[in-house]
Amino acid sequence: MTDIRFKELGETVTKKRVARVQELIQKEISELLLFKVKDPRLSAVSITKVKMSPDLRRAVVFYSVFEDDLNREDVQRGLESAAGFFRREVGRAVSLKFVPEIIFQFDRGLEYAQHIDQVLKNLTDPQGPEAESDKDDVSG
Repeated sequence: MTDIRFKELGETVTKKRVARVQELIQKEISELLLFKVKDPRLSAVSITKVKMSPDLRRAVVFYSVFEDDLNREDVQRGLESAAGFFRREVGRAVSLKFVPEIIFQFDRGLEYAQHIDQVLKNLTDPQGPEAESDKDDVSG
C-alpha cells in the first residue's frame, strides 16, 4: 500500500514541476518577444500556453496573433527562425538539466471562442447578422 502512495506522490511532484517549468518558459518567451525580438512579423504575437513533455525535453509553445493584417504563415516562419534564440535564452534563464526543444504552434482557441461568441450573438439577435449592417448604415 505504501508503494502506491509513493508512486502517486512522485507523479504529483512531477506534474507540479512540469507545470512550474511551463509557467517559467511562457513568462520568459513572452518577455523576450516584448523586449528583445526585433522581427516585425512577431510584433503582435502573444504566448497563450506552453505544454511540456513529461521528461521536460520538449516544449510546445502555443501563440496567438492579435493583428489581422499579419500573415499567420509569416509569423510561424518568424518564430521558427528565432527558435534557436528562444532556446538559448530559456536555457540561460531557467535552470534545467536539458534545455527543451521549442516548437511553436498556433493556438486556435481564441479564434474558436470568437466564432462561438458570434454564433451566440446571432442566436440572441432576432434580426440576425444582417441587422448589424443595417444599424451601421446612417445614409438612408
